[in-house]
Amino acid sequence: MTHRETGYAQIILTMVFLIGYFVVLSDFIHGRVKVDPTWRDTLQTLLSVLTAGVLLILQYWFSRHRQSEEPK
Repeated sequence: MTHRETGYAQIILTMVFLIGYFVVLSDFIHGRVKVDPTWRDTLQTLLSVLTAGVLLILQYWFSRHRQSEEPK
């Protein structure tokens, strides 16, 4: 795979994850999801893990330094 293809794959995966995260978060915030009290702690943990994933993705994109072997 070339650097360009790898970059496009990373961007697509990032967008899929972030869009899915914000859709799920929006559903919870707007009350479209009814949670059984026995599952409440489990779903809170799941949202915490997903939020940590978002922070890891942001950290990756903001700290990344591209090194290209292609001439400028």
